[in-house]
Amino acid sequence: MNVIVFEDGAVRSLGVLVTMRPACDLLIGSCSLVEALQIFGDVHRIARPSLGNYLSALAGQRIPLWGTPGPAHGVAAPASRREGTVLVVNARLVPTCEAIAGLRGLVEAGQRGVVFRAGALVAAVVHRSATSGETADDTAIKALLSHPGVAEGARESPAERIIAELGSRQPLDDLAADEAAFRLVEQSHEVVTAHEHALAGSLAMRIDSGHYREVQPGLFAASSARIASPVVVRGGPVVVGDDAEIGPFACLDGPAWIAERVRISPHAWIREGTAIGHDSRVGGEVQASVIEPLTNKPHDGYLGHSHVGSWVNIAAGTNTGNLKASYGPVRQHTLLPDGGRTTIHTHRQFLGAVVGDLAKTSVTTSLACGARIGVVATVGGNAPEQVPAFSNLLTGGRTTSDQAATMLERMMIRRSMKILPADRDFLATVHAATTAS
Repeated sequence: MNVIVFEDGAVRSLGVLVTMRPACDLLIGSCSLVEALQIFGDVHRIARPSLGNYLSALAGQRIPLWGTPGPAHGVAAPASRREGTVLVVNARLVPTCEAIAGLRGLVEAGQRGVVFRAGALVAAVVHRSATSGETADDTAIKALLSHPGVAEGARESPAERIIAELGSRQPLDDLAADEAAFRLVEQSHEVVTAHEHALAGSLAMRIDSGHYREVQPGLFAASSARIASPVVVRGGPVVVGDDAEIGPFACLDGPAWIAERVRISPHAWIREGTAIGHDSRVGGEVQASVIEPLTNKPHDGYLGHSHVGSWVNIAAGTNTGNLKASYGPVRQHTLLPDGGRTTIHTHRQFLGAVVGDLAKTSVTTSLACGARIGVVATVGGNAPEQVPAFSNLLTGGRTTSDQAATMLERMMIRRSMKILPADRDFLATVHAATTAS
């Protein structure tokens, strides 16, 4: 069957985490929503125009900068009614094992319909015809695939509008579903909470796959993983992917996920609730945090209850605050053009930083509780709570897209990768969009 993942109008509230990636490509638990949905079949993203254009320009030459595979090519014609089922899923859905099981139940029920949560479209099941005649569902699917995605400033996504129109022309049933199984992230800090909910179940599914063997109590590793001795494992499970390398005297507290080709420095402390994306290099102390693919944090320093994007460099001695001196809930503030500010009550006692893709810190940088660091930003010293995209706080200026491309090219060379024209064009597009905002 085929799966279409769409972004709705609320996706912009996820802030710096989705400036340079679709929401469905955020690492939550031990995988992204796109990866979790691949058990159903081919997954096709309907992302914002800038992201969709970038994926089209890449044309499968390489994985996108955010580190997960590119889109499937269209929706295949069904050979039977059952194969003609198309599952439409909101990109903000948290990929918990309960959510995936809930979606499986909707598909296996075989009926057309929609699922809403708090007024937001979570999922829809439609049927594509296996005959030459075109149904209303066929027309709706074609419309979904041909649309570039939710535009900046739009309150409603094309997918929501198309599904609503389909329901008015050919009524869709409200599918019976356990709403508790479906969680949609609303703000950037909620991605940290979502990860906490998703990790244990996601690791259990990996272990049940049979791909990992228990090499010592609580430590499950792929056969090609290289684990030095001694390594201390406390709690569990800790799951280690293919070709990952863990240095001697590392301490691993579960639950934790260490993905393919990750390198863990000797004496590192990977604490409970951590997930590290593929090809990252990590040292020091990391707790209850997500590190997206292809990021460097190889040196000492504390990262706690945070979400860090791809191609980020966390320099030696960088530390995040994750608990206020008052021990109270963390609040995030946003400065307004008129000099005022808005406040987000996160209701979290522990919250570190959310860091956008390609951001960098200098040595001994301090990030405050609830800090939001924009994409391609460079920070040092005591960083402010909110840092705009492409800002360079070390020079007081702004990084150009050409400078960003040069830095990315240098980073890619260290990983035997090549920058492509599509990457340069994408950086220029993001730079222009964030400058305009």
